[in-house]
Amino acid sequence: MSLQIDTSFEKLLGHLRSVERIGAAVSLASWDQETYMPAAGGPMRSEVIGDLVGILHERETSEVLGDLISEAESVVGDEEESPLFALTREARRDFERARRVPVDLAEEMARTSSEALQCWKGAREKDDYSSFAPVLTRVIELKKRIAEAIAGDDCSAVAYDTLMDEYEPGMTTEVMQGLVDTVRPDLVALVAEMAPRSAQVDARFISAGYPSDLQLAFGKEVVGAMGFDFERGRLDLTTHPFCSEMGTSSDVRITTRVDEADFTSNLFSIIHEAGHGLYEQGLDPQWAGTPLGSSVSLGIHESQSRLWENNIARSAPFWKHWLPRMRSLFPVQLDGVEEGQFMRAVNRVIPSLIRVEADEVTYSLHVMLRFELEQGIFSGEIGVGDLPGLWREKMGEYLGVVPETDAEGVLQDIHWSMGAFGYFPTYFLGNLYSAQIEVAAREAIPDLDQRLGDGEMLTLREWLEEKVHRPGRRWPAQELCRRVSGDDLDPGVYLGYLRRKYDSLYPGS
Repeated sequence: MSLQIDTSFEKLLGHLRSVERIGAAVSLASWDQETYMPAAGGPMRSEVIGDLVGILHERETSEVLGDLISEAESVVGDEEESPLFALTREARRDFERARRVPVDLAEEMARTSSEALQCWKGAREKDDYSSFAPVLTRVIELKKRIAEAIAGDDCSAVAYDTLMDEYEPGMTTEVMQGLVDTVRPDLVALVAEMAPRSAQVDARFISAGYPSDLQLAFGKEVVGAMGFDFERGRLDLTTHPFCSEMGTSSDVRITTRVDEADFTSNLFSIIHEAGHGLYEQGLDPQWAGTPLGSSVSLGIHESQSRLWENNIARSAPFWKHWLPRMRSLFPVQLDGVEEGQFMRAVNRVIPSLIRVEADEVTYSLHVMLRFELEQGIFSGEIGVGDLPGLWREKMGEYLGVVPETDAEGVLQDIHWSMGAFGYFPTYFLGNLYSAQIEVAAREAIPDLDQRLGDGEMLTLREWLEEKVHRPGRRWPAQELCRRVSGDDLDPGVYLGYLRRKYDSLYPGS
């Protein structure tokens, strides 16, 4: 719905959109760094990104912007249901958070994280944590300084809460720990129960050898049917799959990686990242370049990728349609594989080392491990030198597997090199949100399974766009959850979903 915009808001929107355009340049430089940039271009790219972030920071913390927000606030008043009220509220939040960080600190963080990203890639390839540890130490020190700057005079502020608030506004360590403590025992018990059953499934066909070009073609076909618009997006290869938007819903880029010995690695990565991409493409274009034209939180963002990847793309109705198509592309590899065998194989519960390739039951345990390590880092209880050993210890405790190398352990994720501390908890929250959003979607679309079985996924995508994507940041994540599902975030819904699904897949004797 189009609104009459006051002159003061027109000026504010203009400034916010200029900030977004500079941010898009940063995103483009970062995307290229992870996809096509020659390895030797790293040092210069770090300088470029640092300079761009400095320009961006000055623009997003300028007195002009502060004055424009104040003027808009005086016009909108306290009409809390108005989108303009939400716009000024979120613009104020972003402004106040950003202006507390000195520009030189923001630039240093950007340059260091860009350098750290290149260092991490080399360390991971060579399984050499010692070469990464010094730059990781610098990244952590800078993040601590940023957290202190944002907290200001608030002596009660917890550094890790401040960092989480960047990705999941309003979330605290106390609340997150409560959710973890509620869910973890049930997950551990479910893993212990289902892993032995799923180990009996003949899943050799998964590693039967699937040519990369056909894998990518099939993946693009699937996400196109989901509604991902390749006129407004693209798919590329990278070390660590991700989704990035260039300041507009008309330029959304997803990446994947391909393993010819395991088609699930690429396929579910493409579907996962397309879930993120659909969120970005589904944001309201009227508010592009403003808080209302961006995602409310990374927990909600992750709910979209996890819903498509797990709740939908690992379901029997989905494969009723897509398995015959896959057979036509890979007739030798899938010869003799029945639908039930296929379903059990792609839903196996296997404690494993790599988070991005973990099944949906063990996945949250991987995230909980990182959440606990990050808390220790920022409370001062854990040092950089402690991380490889603690990683192995907690993997053994939570999942019963221990990495033999740091490449399979502490070096496997890209996030710490980017300074994205406080980000990992949003993956767990995404799992919780996705379960409640699926329940609401099924109530709104009673014949959803029939539609999926027919290969029709656009009705679901359109419902998600209306209920989850287009509101942007109009309401905080918890409020959006209530408006979509009718309830507060409830981990019991997620646990119930897993129990029903896996009892059906692997019934007890």
